[in-house]
Amino acid sequence: MIVVWVILGALFLWKIQSVWYAKSWDKGLSVTLSFSRKSAVQGEECELRETVENRKLLPLPALKVKFQVSRELAFEDSGRESSVTDQYYRNDVFSIRPYMRHTRSLPFVCRRRGFYRINGLDLVAGDLFFTRELVRSLSSREQLYVYPKPWTGLDFTRAMQRLSGEVLSRRHLQEDPFEYQGIREYTPRDTLRDVNWKATARSGELKVNRKGYTAQRAVRLILNLEDGALLRQEALLEASISMAAAAAQVLLGQGVRVALFSNGPDLLTGEPVCLEAASGAGHMESVNRGLARVDLQKPAPAFEGLARRLEETAEDSLMTVFFSADARDDVQDLLERLLEKKRDFVWFCPTGPLVKTKIRPRLAAFAVPVFVEER
Repeated sequence: MIVVWVILGALFLWKIQSVWYAKSWDKGLSVTLSFSRKSAVQGEECELRETVENRKLLPLPALKVKFQVSRELAFEDSGRESSVTDQYYRNDVFSIRPYMRHTRSLPFVCRRRGFYRINGLDLVAGDLFFTRELVRSLSSREQLYVYPKPWTGLDFTRAMQRLSGEVLSRRHLQEDPFEYQGIREYTPRDTLRDVNWKATARSGELKVNRKGYTAQRAVRLILNLEDGALLRQEALLEASISMAAAAAQVLLGQGVRVALFSNGPDLLTGEPVCLEAASGAGHMESVNRGLARVDLQKPAPAFEGLARRLEETAEDSLMTVFFSADARDDVQDLLERLLEKKRDFVWFCPTGPLVKTKIRPRLAAFAVPVFVEER
């Protein structure tokens, strides 16, 4: 008889805890996933912090936290608590006591440029006797920008040094009528419009306004990501993006206003990544974010539309810098038209061991072939 009462008591306890867990297991429970920073550069290390907090009296003897993230974020312990196929699938198990917080850091390396989010965050809990599973799905807004690593090849670096020197020397050739820097003596080269009559009356001698020099003309970075090769050369497209990032970094660091125009589709909007001319550290971040979101999994629109826009606004820029591994006739036709209109430009042309780029003789002086090794 005692055995029967023990069995009935055990069944009663099992039923009570089963109902209790079913109603209350996720009350006061919070699970957050957060990256240790909002942005990183390709090749850098970062951390994903996994925090589980149980703010109630009910313990959770076994709580599974499952989530997915891109496999381009290479976690150090990949293979033990996880699996990697098209995504990185993580399955962590926690034993959480009442009123306890547990934080776990998961180091990883950013293997590739991109924009990453946490996908499919699921919680799976068990009751005290592990007889049933209790499931809850959560959403995560956590995101990480991985900026392209600026290109550092020797040929590219030398060409950028020449380019930046030319831009800096030309930016001071035109006076800015709105930038007032003081008063100076009149010279025969000055016009009556420059005379400061109040200062002239006070001093009894002709005085003119001393003006600063304009720094408002911009450099346009043109990123053509249309792939005209029979075999897709993604390494050359990525190299073009890295070169554009390096060029923006150099020019913005020297105070030059930079615009970015591309036919590469934005991962979030689907529209081509384009940024108007601006300067400063904040604009560098905008450029990096735009380049990080370029989606090479989707084919870029034809270069023709981008070329038409460039020709319409060619006079608005001091210098145009092209990054294009595609050297087909439409690209070189555009460059020759710019040459005939006496527009200043430079063409950085990534090439590889499987690509034979034929640059027309007229454009050879303006083209910088950059060899990209296979990875």
